[in-house]
Amino acid sequence: MGDVGARVFSFTVVATVLAISSVAHADVRTDARGHFRRGMALIAEGRVDEGVAELQEAYEILPHPNVLYNIARAYAESSRYEEAREYFERYLETDPPDRIEVQQFLVAIGDREAAIAARQTVAPTAPTTSPSESEAPTRASPAASEEEIQALEESAADIAALAEATQSEALRHRAEQLRALAIDLRGAPSTSVAEPAESEESDEAIASTDAEPVAIDPALAIREAEADVYEESVVSAARFAQSPLDAPASTTIISRQDIRLSGLLSLPELLRRAAGVDIMTTTPVDSNIGIRGFNQRLSNRVLVLVDGRSTYIDTLGATQWMTLPIGPSDIERIEIIRGPASALYGANSFSGIVNILTRPPGEPTTEAMVGGGNGNTLWGHAQTSGRIERLAYRVAAGYLSTQRFTREIGADRVDYFSPDDYSDPASATQGGYASASLRYRIIPELQVSLQGGILDRQQNFQGTGPFRDFISRGPVGHVLGSIETPYGSIRAFYTHIDAQAQLGSVPRGGDPVRGDFVSGTFDVEAEFAQEFDLLVHHNLHVGGSYRRKTVAWDYLGQPYEQNHYALFIQDAMRITEWLSLVGSFRTDFHPLLPEPVYSPRGAILLHPSQRSTIRASVGTAFRTPTFLESYLDLLSPTPIPGVNVIAQGSEIGRGSTLQPESILSAELGYRNEDLEFLDFEINVYYNRVSNLISLAQVQPFRLSDYSGEQRERYSRGTGSYPVGTITFQNEPPIFDVVGGEAMTRIYPVTGLDIYANYAINQTFTTVPPSATGVFRSDEARTSTHHVNAGIQYRSEFGLDISVDFHFASEQRWLEQIFTTEDGGGVAYGEFDLPAYYMINARIGYRLFDDHLDIGVVGYNITDNRHRQHPFGQELSARFMLTVAYRM
Repeated sequence: MGDVGARVFSFTVVATVLAISSVAHADVRTDARGHFRRGMALIAEGRVDEGVAELQEAYEILPHPNVLYNIARAYAESSRYEEAREYFERYLETDPPDRIEVQQFLVAIGDREAAIAARQTVAPTAPTTSPSESEAPTRASPAASEEEIQALEESAADIAALAEATQSEALRHRAEQLRALAIDLRGAPSTSVAEPAESEESDEAIASTDAEPVAIDPALAIREAEADVYEESVVSAARFAQSPLDAPASTTIISRQDIRLSGLLSLPELLRRAAGVDIMTTTPVDSNIGIRGFNQRLSNRVLVLVDGRSTYIDTLGATQWMTLPIGPSDIERIEIIRGPASALYGANSFSGIVNILTRPPGEPTTEAMVGGGNGNTLWGHAQTSGRIERLAYRVAAGYLSTQRFTREIGADRVDYFSPDDYSDPASATQGGYASASLRYRIIPELQVSLQGGILDRQQNFQGTGPFRDFISRGPVGHVLGSIETPYGSIRAFYTHIDAQAQLGSVPRGGDPVRGDFVSGTFDVEAEFAQEFDLLVHHNLHVGGSYRRKTVAWDYLGQPYEQNHYALFIQDAMRITEWLSLVGSFRTDFHPLLPEPVYSPRGAILLHPSQRSTIRASVGTAFRTPTFLESYLDLLSPTPIPGVNVIAQGSEIGRGSTLQPESILSAELGYRNEDLEFLDFEINVYYNRVSNLISLAQVQPFRLSDYSGEQRERYSRGTGSYPVGTITFQNEPPIFDVVGGEAMTRIYPVTGLDIYANYAINQTFTTVPPSATGVFRSDEARTSTHHVNAGIQYRSEFGLDISVDFHFASEQRWLEQIFTTEDGGGVAYGEFDLPAYYMINARIGYRLFDDHLDIGVVGYNITDNRHRQHPFGQELSARFMLTVAYRM
């Protein structure tokens, strides 16, 4: 570790020197936030021009439509209506939800200017040539005409009708203000000839009229300016946008800039920088994720969402990352929520969730990028986004091809063969994808969205049990639609998979275990959401969901379908400015479970300061049996010639009905963002896990079992007999897990962004005295220690540097293996993995005002050969040259 530490230190020193020597923007959100906060403070002091200059600088660094709104409002409050109109019109070009409100406000600005002009009467002049000229009448400036006032009243009536239809208090208030303005304009001086002033009293009246303000201040007719446009926000922790300081769970956000500067193509590898997240890479395109422990092949305890859509393949109980039709440049940010989340998201959000939020449609951008490197890597991606009036769109497509890190069974092995369907057995993946999203705003408070994607590529991944080198290929498609209102939303999606899968390398005469896989998942969810004050402030969410899952797979013997239902409720209560409570509860109905599953969660949040939080939470979560664990019916090959095992799910096998895996979790955390140049967070947690599901010991056949049905299980193709059955079971041990995380992100100077985190995780196993059979009783498949650190540097003259360092301590895996000892069957073999480190890096240069970006990306740049699972491929260095052009 000494050499590794020296390298990391050298990278840090170089980046620091570069950052200090030039003006740069490493974390652009942080830089923009600094300018924004200074600008708002100056405006509050009445120094409008200086404040607007800071806001303009923030917008230049990281454009955000609400910055335009804040500038416009600042000008409007200073009665500088011409500048206000310019920025409000620029804001309207982004199709904001308050479009009508702002449009009417612009009308009010014009009417106010007319009203003020109407009050400015022309004073009488002293006689110069004759008394008759001194008696010339004084004319008032023109006020709004009767037609204009009627139009204003009609607008008020239209908005009032819309307010009744949508039950919008904001629109009701706006209608009342427009009516008041119309009344005020009717009382303004007319355009007729006024009588000349003939007395002191008359002159005073005119002066009073000139000084009188209009009856309505248009600056108060719209919403307040945003307090902090660039404040970090999460939507996954509580199903609504909030600051991480207010979230009821520990969160990490990986920004679009983090993703771009890393240059990584693998979405799971992007998550490796987060504390408490265990990434286990087995092939270039297969990684499994665990949060706070219990990672495994076909990891099934972390729920992965894309824009709130579950990507969980219910049949396998896992997320296959290469079935997601998105590339890194499609992502706006990734939210990682540590801790059980079943209270909001139901089954399978066992130890946390990962929500990938894609870039919204409407942003006027077009870009194309290509890359290539060793391992026969070829990558391409293109996307365009824009807006046609109220319709926003985004379209993207991509392609990726790369080879495995290693071939465990070499091409020169004559005792193995590769399936004829796959011409390149060294390939890890090859194929493309396309996606599109649309958003249409019907009225300001009602919008509909539609997105979809399709993907067709080969994927090399690790299966479960003896299926250590699997290959699948086939189209995967999805469509997602939603209706969003101020009072909630309705979302529905459908995912369809039509794939073929089999072993990548098969012994001569062996069974490739080929199977066709057709799966469909339909999910619909309705949610009511409302904020209101009742004794305290509430943010209430109530909803229900329905999920229908179907599968036809050779491994299951016959088609199956399941129907799932759920109800949930959450209330986030702000008791005082320094105290909040969050309570969540969900009930899930699973067709294979005799009783509903209840998932409560509660959190207390204390704010010692405006930018710090002490959080205490407790909750439960569960994972339900998958189709594979329930309905499996397959002749499973073994390493022993002439022998197979009948693998069966719990519903048709000899085992009893499976119970859901369960976890009880308690957490205490502290997060502080008081300083602009430093954020840090500390968490400690305790988890109690029970009923883990795994393959049980083989139940050997007796001689009498080889008659009838079992005799028909003889495989003529492989010349093998079944020696017994194997099914899934709930493991009897109880696992107590204690751990903690410490993380920080530092912005010491403009242009330098440094992060570091450390996680510790320790598992203690308790085996009941009555427990029998084969199960995991002592293992450490989660590293006790994880360290992540990195730097980002982005210069004004175009140079980008990103370096990420990762360290994981040793592991011990207990994996099931077939053995001929003690009569044969399944046993747990111990596999020790040494500690490992990885360094990923990217260096790039931006040209032509950031339109052209050339970079070199390195993965495991020291070529530290290691495995992250006993059966995984040995990871080696990968390098890639990338070129991107953005318009």
